Amino acid sequence: MKTGFTILFIFFFVFISTIIYAEDGFIAYFDGEVTIQREGSTFDADFGLSVFQGDVLETGENSLLIIQLNSKSEIKLREKTILVLEGTGKDTSMILNRGSVFSRVNKLINGSFTIRTPSMVAGVRGTEFFVAYGRTIDTEPDIWLCVNEGTVDVSLSKTGDSVIVKEGEGINILSGNKLTEPVFYPWTEKLNWNTNPDKGSVRDVTNLDSAYEDLLDQDYE
Repeated sequence: MKTGFTILFIFFFVFISTIIYAEDGFIAYFDGEVTIQREGSTFDADFGLSVFQGDVLETGENSLLIIQLNSKSEIKLREKTILVLEGTGKDTSMILNRGSVFSRVNKLINGSFTIRTPSMVAGVRGTEFFVAYGRTIDTEPDIWLCVNEGTVDVSLSKTGDSVIVKEGEGINILSGNKLTEPVFYPWTEKLNWNTNPDKGSVRDVTNLDSAYEDLLDQDYE
């Protein structure tokens, strides 16, 4: 009886440990200085290294990171980016605290994929889109978002205002509280959406300051 109880306890422990520590994704590629913060510890990135819910991913100057998620989605962090893997699996969510990130999301039949900043939430079911911090004109930084494939539903945290951004369109969230109309922005054509090093360079060097040249009707003086 004691032996049976011991086996049952070991099985239960392994089962619970699998739930808690199950891999949520892995590092498919990185270049430069990339660190991961997990449960109070910070360590360097490595190829194939597992990532988990709660991890804080950070890229340094002239660095990048590509994560393959178990949902078969991919994220690519540009330089000087901080991203928190808030939730993974069927319902995937992450918090962009600094910098910019590309997301390629396969069609989710029963699930969701969201990226949040303090000022907005971007939700999708299957698409390819880019989110980046822009200039700080007032008290909060602008947020840029553009869509390469599919559609993205964007809503503001403060006002609840929302808009659907379609393929080929982009928006700017001014100071975190005002949505511009979705339109095509020429600067988005320079973005490097590639996440496969075997198909060429994955580094994106687009100068986001050039994005403001397309906001001719805004006064930034």
